This record gives sequence, structure tokens and C-alpha cells, in this order.
Amino acid sequence: MALTPQTIGLNMSHGFSGSYARQPDMIVNTAPLGGTEIIPFGTPLVRGENGAVLPMGTGNTGNQFIGVAGREVKSPAEFFNQNVGQYAPEEPVSVFQRGCINVKCQKGSPSIDGTVYVRVTASGNYVVGGFEAEADGANTVALSNAQWNGPADNHGVAELRIAYVGPVPAVSGSAGEDGGYYQPSVSEAGELTWTASKAGMPAVAGANIMGPQGPKGDAGETGPQGPAGADGAPGAQGPRGEQGPEGPQGPAGPSYTLPNATTAVRGGVLQMTAIADLTAAPTQQDFNNLLAALRTAGMLANS
Repeated sequence: MALTPQTIGLNMSHGFSGSYARQPDMIVNTAPLGGTEIIPFGTPLVRGENGAVLPMGTGNTGNQFIGVAGREVKSPAEFFNQNVGQYAPEEPVSVFQRGCINVKCQKGSPSIDGTVYVRVTASGNYVVGGFEAEADGANTVALSNAQWNGPADNHGVAELRIAYVGPVPAVSGSAGEDGGYYQPSVSEAGELTWTASKAGMPAVAGANIMGPQGPKGDAGETGPQGPAGADGAPGAQGPRGEQGPEGPQGPAGPSYTLPNATTAVRGGVLQMTAIADLTAAPTQQDFNNLLAALRTAGMLANS
């Protein structure tokens, strides 16, 4: 009898979102859930305040991703909540930070080593915080430290591979080409012009920026006198001219009589007569003779 084989399925299901896919090289930490939102298992997370974690969403960047909310078995005290795959605010969250974990892909077709995106702006039926396999402009951000590890199953669950624990420091790009600059200059007439620093830059139109002349201001206080300037070099003496011919003798000047000297007027005096040297002590007569000679010569007043 011929065999009639039957095919049950081509691919096995990955399981539930938030369940780890491979156990080796797996890092899972625990942190409280911050904020006020209830989040389901498999939600991408970012760092909050005081060690808490928050669901990734509006305003976040790809390098802020730190892990996925892992599926956790509830304690016996919450027996009736065993089927609720979510975390409430302030509950301890299993933060899956490295290794392979199953997550729901809400858009696109994951492929091995493909880029992982997270939606940060809602669009259509795609909600904020969902994992996706294709870019949607500014509505999604690419994760810096995660990749898809293969295609999704029939339920849209795919294996996500987190390479290393985030967040990832933002990497600045290489310096761009020098765009150049314009150097301004203004003439005495107020004409403003711009000079490009490199060739190929578009010309910039100039303009006159000189306004109307304002009113004359008040005179300022006189400043202190400055130091005297240095003496200038004397000018060179010109050549001496030739001597002209001797002119005729001029008329005689008026006559002049020298007056006798008085106590009030300068005038002429006579030479004294000779007086012999004394050989003995002078007497009163000797002294009177000297005075008489001075009066005679006009050098001593008579009274």
C-alpha cells in the first residue's frame, strides 16, 4: 500500500512574546516599572528615574533602548492573574538585556540580521512602542544594539537578538565639509560688502548702512595739555650773497657833551691826582687829603 504522508507544518511557533528564545549568554535584571502605564510582556524599555524602567515610545531614540520586558510567572499570591501577560506600575519587571527573546513584530517581515525598529509615533493601526521590521520615516527609530534573528511565525512573533546591554552612547558623525563664511567690510561712505572665504559661494548683495547725520553734540571738556613735541631739525642755511658796493658817508650826528657825575646822574669824572704811599700810620690830615682828592675828581659829592 502506498504511503500517504501528511504535512503538519513547515515552521514551529516561536512561543509567547517576552519569552526568552535561547538560554546561553542571557542577561536579565530586575527593575521597578515607573510611570503610570500598564505594559505587556515583550515591550521595549528605556531607563527611567531612580533605577526604574519605562516603556519606550514618543520622544525616545534608538540608542536609549535598554531591553525588553520579559515574561514572568506570577507568584502564588496572584494565582488568578496568571493569564495576564503584563506589568503594573511599581511592579518588579524582568528586564531582558542581552541574548535572544521572542517579541511581536507589528509591521514588516523580519529577516536574520535585519534592522529592528521601534515605533515612536502612532500611524494607522500601528501603536507606539511596537517592534517593526521596516522604517517609517520619523515615526520609527532604529535600535543600535539589536537585530532580528530570523523570520516571524504565523502569529507575528519573531526572535530578537540583543547584542549588548544598552543604553548605547550617542555617536557623533564625522565633521562635515567646511561651508565657508562671509567677511563683512564697511567703507567710509557706509557701503557694506561681503567677501566669501572660498570659491563657489554665492554672492551676497551689499547695502549702504550709513544713516543721516545727527545733531552736533556739546563740546567736551578741555583735555590736559600734551607733552611738548621734539624740536625740529634746523633748516639748511642758504648760500651767502655777494657784498654790494660801499654807500656814501651819511651826515654827521648831533654833538654830545658828557655831563658831570652827580649822586643821581651818571657822568664823567676826572682822574685823581697821585697820592704818595704813606710810610707811617695815617693821620686825620692824610685821610682828609684823600677825601678832598675824591671830591676834586668828581667821584665824591661835596655835601
